[in-house]
Amino acid sequence: MPLVPVLQLFATDVPELPFPAGTDVLQVLWCPFEHDYIPQPKLYWRDSSTCGGELTEYPRPDGAEEDYLPDPCVLHPERVVDYPSWDLPDEIAEALRERFDRVEKETGWSYWQHLSVADGVKVGGYPTWTQEPDWPDCAACGQRMDHLLTVNSAEFDGASWRAWLPVEDTPDTGTIWDLPYDDRRLIQSPPGLMFGDMGGIYLFTCPRCPDRPYSHSFDCS
Repeated sequence: MPLVPVLQLFATDVPELPFPAGTDVLQVLWCPFEHDYIPQPKLYWRDSSTCGGELTEYPRPDGAEEDYLPDPCVLHPERVVDYPSWDLPDEIAEALRERFDRVEKETGWSYWQHLSVADGVKVGGYPTWTQEPDWPDCAACGQRMDHLLTVNSAEFDGASWRAWLPVEDTPDTGTIWDLPYDDRRLIQSPPGLMFGDMGGIYLFTCPRCPDRPYSHSFDCS
């Protein structure tokens, strides 16, 4: 079965991403059948000069999960500052609790829902855990792997849209939730993906090991 293309990133678009020497493009593909409840991702670091032309047709294997077959769309990277949510240490969360409460009371902005982790498909930063964090260790060196990227079911939810709905997609009148369902879905989830109940797939890599091993995890509501 052919793997399905999910995401392609060039070093020129995301120079902060630590590409292995001799490569300048990251390609993420997966098998669109269930492997422990989610598609099975594969990472390929490549030299763009050796890549062929663009695909004219995208593989859609018979019997594959429709929710795992991305609709063709374009990713427009935007840099934001990401702060930990589930990964914020308990002692720091407790020390800042009164400040968080005061900001929310004065502005209506919640640290946990609006001001911490960025939702949606993203590179770097913190995983947008739905449940307790599940950081993998590298099987080769034993150290905790780095978060490489997240592929979420949606770019925002009923709370986080206030912070993470792009200005370009903001309706002229009303809110995003006043739009017809099909119009809102194209904005909220352009690839048309769904993992469990609004879940996310988190990919990790170990930049310390020369063969750049990687791993992944998944959670949902």
